[in-house]
Amino acid sequence: MTSNIARKVVQHFHALPASPSAGIEGLSPREREVLELLAHGRMYKKIADTLKVSIETVGTCTRRIYEKLQVHSRGQTVARYSQRMPPPPSRTS
Repeated sequence: MTSNIARKVVQHFHALPASPSAGIEGLSPREREVLELLAHGRMYKKIADTLKVSIETVGTCTRRIYEKLQVHSRGQTVARYSQRMPPPPSRTS
């Protein structure tokens, strides 16, 4: 590996979020809205209607979310989002 390639690899890894939670904190307000709706099982069309944006905008936000959270699927995205959520209150009977 040449020094130029090695430098690019190091720069790439420095540009990545330090952790998945840091990635979630780095999402834009619109990306967070899309993520929340994705986590609730909404389809792109429904998300677009709810947020009054195009389906293409939802797709773009979703791709950016994937990049920032370093995931490759909706399932991984929702799992990463769910890890940040507090556990539901326990019920004592």
